[in-house]
Amino acid sequence: MQEAPRILVVEDEYLIALELETELRTAGYRVVGPVPSIDGALKLLKANRPDAAILDVNLAGEWITPVAETLRAMAVPYILASGYVAADLQGHPALRDAVNVGKSWRSEYLLETLRSALGRP
Repeated sequence: MQEAPRILVVEDEYLIALELETELRTAGYRVVGPVPSIDGALKLLKANRPDAAILDVNLAGEWITPVAETLRAMAVPYILASGYVAADLQGHPALRDAVNVGKSWRSEYLLETLRSALGRP
């Protein structure tokens, strides 16, 4: 039997991180984190390679770009869960092409987008 995919969650708002974690676990994923900071996420990525990641764009005033760039270099797919719109992300190559499910995502859309990122039907 294949192990459930490991999903890194990087989110600094506790209740949103908890909601993501609960949703993912309920859907059968293993959650790495949630991690509330860029440094924490980068340290975690040095020790663990997740199968995919869900990223907030802004963590306490810091853009998630270093984490997205690291994930891209590791060939780990990621999606965004952010209130930022596409125009806000254009100046950040590691973010501009990522799918953004929004901050008030629909569960079905989030899980469908994640499955697609993982290359699963």
